[in-house]
Amino acid sequence: MFDNPDLKLTGLAYVDGEPVVCGNCDSGFSLQIYKRGFREVWPAWITCLSCGKGDDHQVITNGLVDAALAARTGRQKAEDRDTFTAEWRGIVMAGELVPEFVLDDAVAGAKVLRDEVSKETKAWWQSKKKAAKAQVKAKAGAVTGAAKEKTRDAASTAKAGALTTAWTLQTGGAGPAEAPKAKRRRCTVKGCRGGMVTLSTRLHSSTGKTREVKIPCGVCHRSST
Repeated sequence: MFDNPDLKLTGLAYVDGEPVVCGNCDSGFSLQIYKRGFREVWPAWITCLSCGKGDDHQVITNGLVDAALAARTGRQKAEDRDTFTAEWRGIVMAGELVPEFVLDDAVAGAKVLRDEVSKETKAWWQSKKKAAKAQVKAKAGAVTGAAKEKTRDAASTAKAGALTTAWTLQTGGAGPAEAPKAKRRRCTVKGCRGGMVTLSTRLHSSTGKTREVKIPCGVCHRSST
């Protein structure tokens, strides 16, 4: 029935101090106003986005809609609001229109996006730094532990060496020592092997043949006892 609304209201609008509401559902939000016809005194058509219905308004006319369009403040920056306060033939209408896009909206949106990305990037880098610090701390702890262990071993070795040196200087090296083993002297008796002498004799032979008899050595055996 209509193409584009002349006034897209956001929030409540007021006519002579009374809120403008839908004649069907009494909602005063999301109303759209259209001019109908070419005469200023003809009533404007109001549709409600809440219930989807519309009707002629008893007070708002085409002339009042034109006055509101002429009085609107418009927007230059993202923080601006598009408001109006209009008077036509003694009727005063005030309200706020749905904001139309301006270039500063894109700038503000880019700034918000940049701030969000910066926050996310900062949080990501902080988490990476914490992980890197924890890894470096763990490696440093391992290296320090190994160094301390080596230091303790070296200190123990040095302490033992110092105590040994001090003991040697104080006592002249006195202390338990293994006595050197005496070298076994070779027996001078011919035929003596391990303290036994082998003799060839026929004495006490039942066959009368020569046989070998081992007897204890009288020299090294006596010396060993």
